[in-house]
Amino acid sequence: MSGTMLVAVDGSPEGYNALIWVLEHIKEEGRACALYVISPSKYAAIDGAAGYEGISTLHEIRERIVQDEKEQVISRVKELAHDRGVDVEVIVRTGDPRNEILTAADEIGADLIAVGSTGKGLGARILLGSVSTYILSHAKVSTIVVR
Repeated sequence: MSGTMLVAVDGSPEGYNALIWVLEHIKEEGRACALYVISPSKYAAIDGAAGYEGISTLHEIRERIVQDEKEQVISRVKELAHDRGVDVEVIVRTGDPRNEILTAADEIGADLIAVGSTGKGLGARILLGSVSTYILSHAKVSTIVVR
């Protein structure tokens, strides 16, 4: 596919599967963008973890964990793209992944959004919500959910 493809990556195997799908389907004249969203709610439960590599406050611990995870995801994205001979632009944002994916898609003029599916059951999707379901329902452009 030519045009701009936005893929959401979150460090999960499903997110990397979506990235691989994009990397294998992008044409030479296309643009591949990988979006990693730091979700503050993901780290809200950090508690009682003082002492992580000599860091003393919970805020410092959370920032260190967020930074480490971000670096790991970016490194893996670049590795997968390099292995397939594709240039990929990495975008990092903080916020609700559902909103950030849609906003980024608009801002970069994405022609397609790719997301991974974690395979949550109906009950989990109802209680916790599903990023992929939300994107499918609200995206202005074609969207693919990769399993």
